[in-house]
Amino acid sequence: MSMRTGRVRHLSVVPNLSDTDEPADDTATEASRRRLVNLVLRVTVDHTRPQIWRRVRVRSDLLLSELHAVLQSALGWEDRHLHAFSVRTAGATRRFEMEETLDDEPDDDASSEERVRVDDVLTAPGSTMTYEYDFGDGWTHTIYLEQIDSDIDDLRSVCLDGARACPPEESGGPSRYAQSLEIAADTSDPEHAALIARWGAGFDPARFDVDAVNAVLHSFDVGRSVLAEAVAAAPAIGKLFDRVRPTEVPSLMALLPRCELTIESSVDLPVAEVAMAKFTWFLDRIGDDGADLTGAGYLKPAFVAAIREELDWGLGWVGPSNREIDHHQVSDLRDAARHLGLTRTSKGRLLRTKLGAALADDPVGMWRHAASRLPLGKESYETDAATLFLISLAASASATHRNAMLIETVAELGWASEDSGVFDAQFAAQATVSFLDLIGAHGPRFYFRQEVSDSPSWSRRFARDALLS
Repeated sequence: MSMRTGRVRHLSVVPNLSDTDEPADDTATEASRRRLVNLVLRVTVDHTRPQIWRRVRVRSDLLLSELHAVLQSALGWEDRHLHAFSVRTAGATRRFEMEETLDDEPDDDASSEERVRVDDVLTAPGSTMTYEYDFGDGWTHTIYLEQIDSDIDDLRSVCLDGARACPPEESGGPSRYAQSLEIAADTSDPEHAALIARWGAGFDPARFDVDAVNAVLHSFDVGRSVLAEAVAAAPAIGKLFDRVRPTEVPSLMALLPRCELTIESSVDLPVAEVAMAKFTWFLDRIGDDGADLTGAGYLKPAFVAAIREELDWGLGWVGPSNREIDHHQVSDLRDAARHLGLTRTSKGRLLRTKLGAALADDPVGMWRHAASRLPLGKESYETDAATLFLISLAASASATHRNAMLIETVAELGWASEDSGVFDAQFAAQATVSFLDLIGAHGPRFYFRQEVSDSPSWSRRFARDALLS
C-alpha cells in the first residue's frame, strides 16, 4: 500500500491469467452496451381455452413496474390486486416484487420491480418471464420475447394484436372462469342470470378491440421521476437502490439529475486519445512481439524508464529507481491492462491479447471497453461504493457534497458508521478509484483531498458511460 496516497497498489478484480500460450478471451472487442430498441412481446393468460393473448411492443428500457401498467391496460385488468414478475434461470427463480410488498415483507431473494428493466430479464428472442396477478385467484401470464425491433422512431407502448376479452375481476381464476363461460353459454343453467348480471350484459368473452386498448395506452403519462430515469439508464444505480431508501439519501438524490444519464455516449477520437493515452502507449510499446520480463516476472528497467520518461503522471515519482516494484504507477498500469483483458504473460514475456491488439490503435473502442468494465469489484459493497464515486464524478460533485453523500449512503446501506463512512467507502471503492486515478480522470491532485477537484472535462463523460454500460 502506498502511504503517500493511501491507495492499494494493485487492482484485485479478476484472477491473473495463467502463464500459457492460450489466447485470452477476446469476445468483447467493444463494450457490451445496452442499446435502446423496441421489444415485441407475446403475452398469454395461462390455462385459458380458447387462449387469451396479446402482442405488445414496448421500449427495452421500460421498468418492470411500467411494464405492469402496460399489461394491465393491454389485457384489460383493473389493477385491483397485488402482482409480481419472475423468471427461471439456471435452475433458480428470480422474483421481482412490488415496492409495497418488499416494504411490508422484506425478501433478500427478491428485487424491486422499480429497479429492473425489461431487457435485464428478457435478453434475447425466446426469453420468457412470468407475470402473476391476483394471488388469490391465481392468474398467471407468460411473457415471451418474440422479436427485437431496432426501429425506434416511435417508442410508445402499442398493442399490435390479440384475442378474446380479459376475464372480469373476481372471476375466480382460470378453472372457475372456464366453468363460468359454460354457464354464460347455457341460458337454461340456473346460475346463468346471476352470472350475466354480475358480468354485465355487454360482456362478450370472444371480443377484443385493439383500437380501444391503444387509445388507453397512448393516453399514458410517459414522464418518469429522476430516480426511475436513472435506474432505467444505469444498471449499477438500480442495484444500489435495491438496498437504499431514496428518502434517506437526499445528498445522493440531488446528484442524480446532474449526472445527465439520458445523454447517450458522445466520446470522440480526440477525447478518447487523451483519456486512453497510457493504455494505447503501453500496448504499442509491448508490440506484436511482446516484452521480456525479469526472472521475477517484472518489467525490465528500460521499460520502466520509458514509462517514467514518456507518460505524464500527475502524482509524480518517488526516488531514482527504475524498478517496477518501486513505482505503483507502473504496477497499476500493468495490472489494469491485465484486468481489462488487454495483456497476458507467457514464458517470461508480456504479450498483448487479441483484444489488446485490436484496441491498441482504437482509443474510442478502448474507452468503451474500459467503461463497460466499471464498477470494479466482486462483492456488492465494492460495486456499491464504486457506483457512488462514479455518480460523484459524473455529477461533478464537490468534495464536500461527495463526502456528505458517502456518509448518508453507506450508513443507509448498513456497512459503515457516520464517523467512518468516507474512509470505508474509499477503501471499498479502491479498485475503481485507482483505475480512474490511473487514466487521469481525477486530475493531477489526489481525489480524496478536500479541495475542489480539477478533473478534466472528459472525466464526467467517462463516468457517465461507465454507469450506462
